[in-house]
Amino acid sequence: MSFIAILLNLFLEQKNLLGSVRAWFSSKIDQYANLFVNRDFQTVREIRLYFIFALIPFLIITMLLLILPLTSLHSIYFIINSLLFMLCVDMLGWKEEAKTTSRSNNFHQFVQTYATKFFATTFWFIVLPSVLGAICYLVLTAMGNKLRTRGEESLVYTVVVDKMLFWINLVPYCILIIFIAAAGDFEEVMRYALEQKGKIKISYFYLENILNDIAFVAIGKDKFTNNQQNDETDEIEDLRRTNNLFDAKIVDYVIALLYRSGLFFITFICIISIINLF
Repeated sequence: MSFIAILLNLFLEQKNLLGSVRAWFSSKIDQYANLFVNRDFQTVREIRLYFIFALIPFLIITMLLLILPLTSLHSIYFIINSLLFMLCVDMLGWKEEAKTTSRSNNFHQFVQTYATKFFATTFWFIVLPSVLGAICYLVLTAMGNKLRTRGEESLVYTVVVDKMLFWINLVPYCILIIFIAAAGDFEEVMRYALEQKGKIKISYFYLENILNDIAFVAIGKDKFTNNQQNDETDEIEDLRRTNNLFDAKIVDYVIALLYRSGLFFITFICIISIINLF
């Protein structure tokens, strides 16, 4: 019944009824993450162990929920699961971030917000039992981002955290790329994706760049070049970072693309959920 939680979450977000309670929940996730990252790590192995330690309580709780006979409490279990989903998944926050986007800042950052706070969190909620997937993803992401900030002063932090964030985002990002391709210029996106064969790096920074580029490829380069003539060898990255080629309408195109991708994703979940009822 995942689609019911998703549709309810979408309705409540549109009514702006989840902001304060979700902010409270996010603060608790941050506090929990701080318990494991507010220390000086000496080795790579120690960092990895603390990531595992952070997940153990959620694994134990989920195992208990799966073992206990919950047939008579199915409705209560569903309600609790749905409430936790709504606390975890921010479906429309990226849209608000896009509204504040301008030439002077990182105007494609809302694509990453969409990918992590909505798509990847929803993906892990569906794939793993109970709400384990969504909460664990949020905890690992919070820990990773905190260590990523500290990693500016330590190569060890940078390498370990970057790889960890890569692995927990690899599958959802790949699936998101497929939905973006379906919502935009499918042939160009697939061509670009195939060109990456042999260039893949085990790096979350690499995933971020690929997703940003895919979004620009999917809407078509001609839509944001301000009617200026460009050389065929121009790279997406150059176009994205060149102010005189920037067209403010690019944000509208990308927002529309993400809307369509999200709609396809939710429709797919609804179809699978309905099929599983029979």
